Amino acid sequence: MWKYLSIILSIIILTVVIGVTIFWAQAFYRSVNNYQSPLSKVNLPTQELVLPQTARVVVVLISGLGYNTSQTLDWPVFRQLAQTGANALVYSSPPSYSQTAAVTLVTGAPPELNGAPVTDNPVEALSVTDIDTIFARARVSHQRTVLLGPAEWRRLIPRNHLDETVFINASGQEADQAIVEAALPILKSNNFDLIFINLTQLDFAAKHQGGPESNAYLQAASRADNLLGQINQATDTRHSVLMILSDHGYTSSGGYGGAEPEVTQQPLVIVGDSIIPGTYSDIRHTDIAPTITTLLGTAPPAAARGRILFEMFRLNEQAQTTAQLALAQQRVALAYAYVTRILGPEATLPVTLLTDLALAQTTFTQNNVSGALQLALLNQENADIQMDAIKYNRIQSEQWPRLALTLFLVILWGIILWRRRGPHAGLIIVATVVTIGLYHILYQLQGYTYSISDLNNFVDLPFDVARRTAVSMLAGGGLLLVLLMLVSEDDWVILLGTGYGFGVLVTLIYALPLFWAFWQNGLTVSWYLPAVNTVFWQVTSLFEVMIAAILGLLLPWPIMVLNLLVNWVKRYLDKERPGRPEPDVLPGLRL
Repeated sequence: MWKYLSIILSIIILTVVIGVTIFWAQAFYRSVNNYQSPLSKVNLPTQELVLPQTARVVVVLISGLGYNTSQTLDWPVFRQLAQTGANALVYSSPPSYSQTAAVTLVTGAPPELNGAPVTDNPVEALSVTDIDTIFARARVSHQRTVLLGPAEWRRLIPRNHLDETVFINASGQEADQAIVEAALPILKSNNFDLIFINLTQLDFAAKHQGGPESNAYLQAASRADNLLGQINQATDTRHSVLMILSDHGYTSSGGYGGAEPEVTQQPLVIVGDSIIPGTYSDIRHTDIAPTITTLLGTAPPAAARGRILFEMFRLNEQAQTTAQLALAQQRVALAYAYVTRILGPEATLPVTLLTDLALAQTTFTQNNVSGALQLALLNQENADIQMDAIKYNRIQSEQWPRLALTLFLVILWGIILWRRRGPHAGLIIVATVVTIGLYHILYQLQGYTYSISDLNNFVDLPFDVARRTAVSMLAGGGLLLVLLMLVSEDDWVILLGTGYGFGVLVTLIYALPLFWAFWQNGLTVSWYLPAVNTVFWQVTSLFEVMIAAILGLLLPWPIMVLNLLVNWVKRYLDKERPGRPEPDVLPGLRL
């Protein structure tokens, strides 16, 4: 009786798994597409800080340029600027997709807070961010701004943050040439205080023409270097600061978005008479926006999480303290808005944050400039610590119940497998090991790494995973079929139960990363962005488990039928050859 019940239980388990994974995959996809910053629709307070403008700022964003790649390319203009100016390695926060990284650069807010799409979307699917930008801060100070780049910017930055725009509905060599031709007269004039230029041909070559090691990428880099030379010649660095940076790099296979160093590390070069040349310690993407606003003499963007790179430019201590006090005030206001959105309107910050800020301001009014600067720096750092602690504590509080549920489900599944193990458990384990091993061998042979950088084609992803899972399952099922033939099993119930045992065990193994991802982040993306490595395993495991469960329902029947057919043929042939003893074929495999 238990043999029949185990088969029915296996069918129920696999059917439920199929339904759950389909629902989960759809819900997760919607949650990623619909993710909104916790600060969305929050009216963050802004300031009207007025410092002496250090310089006009010209930002050149070279999309798709990683730090290591920038050090190996043969482009003389970039190298000369790096040697004569300030340079540093910049870290971006994954997911390092183009649109969210670009918005981080102009808001100072990390991907989780900046309101940009989590992954790169078509232009028509983009929505304008409601987060404060460097362009808005400049406009408040009555400074003129211009943005030149691909059409995505039209849907990312509010038009009222900009005085002039030049958007090109293309990317690549021709688009960059048109952008620079439009930028040159603007650079030579004195009509704009903030000029932002986005070049995309390196990004296009890496994404569509073979990655950062291809000939197309090298040729694009040479052309971009020539355009950079034109921009440099048109920029009066006596009164301007030329800032060259990137949004993200690429893996050797042309992937991006993950946490690999070649993706999350980019170069920064700043040139100008107000800049102190040299090589500086590592900085972060979020440091760019508050540094730009300080150079312009304006307040930092309201959602910025970075620091001001005082060490790179000449600014007297009085001005540094004024700017740092504004940044500390911005950070305390941001921390308060964040905590009330994460924990509820009744949540509060430590009183010391406000008292320390007031103390820093009082110290400054008493002409203790150095003391006020140190207090403001400490106040900003404490506000950042509070935000990180609030996020960590809430995540931990949500993980404990999920951990308990995860352990319960895994243990329950293990108990069911143990109770229904049947007489051929050893054969099931061997076939399962071969199935899982073959899947990962195929994955490696396709040149993939275990990172979301290799998941950029989300349309083909389910089919790609399905093919690997199907091939490995069919190979494992074929091996199980052969092993059952060798042991001459002729009980159709045992054969069918062994096939379902294989399907349930393989599905469980594929589901282990999914259980881990559920413990870490829950079913969907909610109020924060999970770690990209966890997302990789969650996405791939969803499709692996779905396909494994479907095949696990179907494979046992041909395994049973073919075994019965082979056994019938063997018995028939033995009858045709009377007197010949039936060999005991590999009796040790009958477990």
